[in-house]
Parts: sequence; structure tokens; C-alpha cells
Amino acid sequence: MLSSSNNHNHNRKLDNIDILDAMLNKEFFDINKDECLQVVNGTSTYTKCDIRHFPYCNGDRPNICFNRINRQDSFWPDKHPKYYIDYNRIHCYPDQVHGVDFTCSSCSPGRWCIPEGRCILDENLYHCWAAE
Repeated sequence: MLSSSNNHNHNRKLDNIDILDAMLNKEFFDINKDECLQVVNGTSTYTKCDIRHFPYCNGDRPNICFNRINRQDSFWPDKHPKYYIDYNRIHCYPDQVHGVDFTCSSCSPGRWCIPEGRCILDENLYHCWAAE
């Protein structure tokens, strides 16, 4: 976890994968697998994520959460949708909210499936929590 408690750094952008690793306490990210929504001149494409567009999470809000969204145009062979990260939906969260440990909602809708290494829309068909 990053030690700075100054909120003036909250809007600083990332430029170092090691800093991102420190913020992934309650989230998963694979720079080679995750895709981000990129809008250029009104055209939307899904590309490799540029971590410089991620917020810098520190202080009382040290946890990054990507809040992935399911795609409507791309699916895995098992017919589950692929998910993407929208830079505008990435937020920083505290360790606890109202005295309860914060858990990141990595996928909306759906849940992150650890053994699959991806979001799953219907987790009942998988053993997503067997690795915990």
C-alpha cells in the first residue's frame, strides 16, 4: 500500500506498473489480457489498457477498482461475454465502508472467477471460489 495520505495526489495518473501492483489489494488486472475502451474522434475501440489513464489511488482510498462492463459484441467460446474496462468507471476506494471490509465489484454484471482469470456472468456453472 502506498504510504502518502495527501489527497492532492488523488488525481495523479499512473505511469509505473509497480505502483499499480501496490493498489491491486482487492482487484485483478492482467496488462496482457484486459482491454480498455478507447474513444478517439467519436469512434470506440477496445485496446490494450494504458495505465497512464488509471487514477492514482492512495491515502484513505488506496484500492483501485475497475468496475468492468460486459461487451455486447464479443464472447468467449462458452458464450460468456468478454468484459472491458472503461477509464471513466475506474475508482479508488477505502479499505472499509461503514465499518465493513470493502470488496471490489470487478465485473458488472457478473463476478470475477479466480480459476478462470476473467469475469463470469453466471458463476454457478463454474467453480469460481474453489481456489480461495
